[in-house]
Amino acid sequence: MNRIKKGITVRFFSIEAKDSFFDHFESNFIANKDGTLSSRIFNLRKKKHLIKISQEYNFLDTVAYAVTVVRERNTWQTKATSDGKIAGISLNQGIIGDPYFFFVVPNKKILLGFTSGPSGSLKSVGKIMLEQFNNDRLEQIKLNLIPKEKEFSTFKELPSYSSLFFKINSSSLSDISDDAPQLIKDLSSAPYIESNMQLALDFEVSDSSDRSLSKDNILEIVNYLSDHEGCTVLKVKGVNSMGTPIKLDFGNAFFNYKTEITTRNKFIDENSSIDVLNSALSEYLKNSVN
Repeated sequence: MNRIKKGITVRFFSIEAKDSFFDHFESNFIANKDGTLSSRIFNLRKKKHLIKISQEYNFLDTVAYAVTVVRERNTWQTKATSDGKIAGISLNQGIIGDPYFFFVVPNKKILLGFTSGPSGSLKSVGKIMLEQFNNDRLEQIKLNLIPKEKEFSTFKELPSYSSLFFKINSSSLSDISDDAPQLIKDLSSAPYIESNMQLALDFEVSDSSDRSLSKDNILEIVNYLSDHEGCTVLKVKGVNSMGTPIKLDFGNAFFNYKTEITTRNKFIDENSSIDVLNSALSEYLKNSVN
């Protein structure tokens, strides 16, 4: 069997939650790992999810907890064989879907992970996974990408924006996450957009424009597209508090770790995922110290 090269991008998120979530995470993790809940399937938002609790990994004064999630891919409805037979897929209490690999690092209040599925869904699946360890389900957990560029802080502080420009491949819009901005959802369902088209969209931000977007819309879209591998260009123009025009490029605004693995499988196995996450966390901790 030929060996296949797979590119991987690990994303880093800060976790916003009550202190009690971080204080109890280790005990919840160990209790589930040693009990009957170490691997289970549950339904959420019309999709099945399998969550599998793995092991703890030590990095000096930091402990990372490994969790794997498989989210059901509803687009796989049938199987077809060379003799022309078309039939449904019999799962026998299992699911078919995309794998998501995570490290939870409570003492740093961060989550890192990657997927071979739709990259835009990593944040929403990570949030779903963390909620399984939350004792207080009334308290929401929030995830935010960790910025590595000063421009993102400048972006949030701008009193007004004048334009948003981005390029994205239409194929990457075929399976978007539930928390995608409305603009992205509209693009994904647009009947006039064909597969594998390179879309270049330039939006004016103005109260007098019919195509105008609000400041909150711009913030939401930039947050989403900055973490989307299908988005190749992402730029915003605005005006600072002194009235000076500002141009910001968010093509590489958030911390990530890119690598490549060689495998004989069509999927990324758990052992390979742990190696990748170990390297990613080591790189992040090294940069944090520096």
